Amino acid sequence: MLQVICGFIVGLAFAGLGFWVAGGGVVGVGVAVVLAGLGYVAASTLTEPERRIGKMLASALPNGQKAADTIDAANARLKSISALTAQVRDPYVRAEANDFIVATRDLVNYVTRDTSAYQTLRHYITVYGEQTEQLLRSYIDVESSGAHDQIAKARTETIEALQVLERTAAGELSRAVSSKTLGIAADSDAIQRLARMDGYDTETAAAAASEATSAPALTSGANAAGIHGVTGLPQGLVGKQQAQPVAVRPMAADQRNQEGQHKQQ
Repeated sequence: MLQVICGFIVGLAFAGLGFWVAGGGVVGVGVAVVLAGLGYVAASTLTEPERRIGKMLASALPNGQKAADTIDAANARLKSISALTAQVRDPYVRAEANDFIVATRDLVNYVTRDTSAYQTLRHYITVYGEQTEQLLRSYIDVESSGAHDQIAKARTETIEALQVLERTAAGELSRAVSSKTLGIAADSDAIQRLARMDGYDTETAAAAASEATSAPALTSGANAAGIHGVTGLPQGLVGKQQAQPVAVRPMAADQRNQEGQHKQQ
């Protein structure tokens, strides 16, 4: 709205200035019309708010404008699919449609963080978004028809199709993220190669990293292990050292007499 108002004001000012400079008459009217149009376009363009993707300006990101257009198209498609989902009566079909929406939003959210993946989102929305919308619209028509034998068949087919669409959305997200994973692997190889060139042992570090990722987490045995490290005792003796001392009972008098006679002999 602000763009329209500013464009109208600037265009009107340019038109008046052009009419006055041209000296009025037919020529002045022609100049005024041309300048009014130019002033409106210029003011509208200059007052257009800068588009953002997340917290960043679209112009500051690689492929930012294309990514912003793709995200807008995806959100518009999801809004339409959400409106159709709200009209579905069957809870299972509605749940599958909601799962598809959630999976697609995950892909959209990823593109807001990595604009280079906008082509994956654009392909997915173009190919599958329209098909999903058409599928739900057709199911709603069948569901509202009252033909129970056809409703059951349409319900089964729709649920299967939505499940495939959900898995497809997850697959597209995995494909988009895979480029980052490949980049990490390439960076890791380059770092290790440079370290070897400088004389560092990278195999030991790689083995330590592998052990750190594969070692099981210690839970209930953590306390026993701590005792182990402090005392230096074998694990089987840890519990023995913690046992209470046994009290020695005095010997009976007759047993002491017998021992004394034995010593005299």
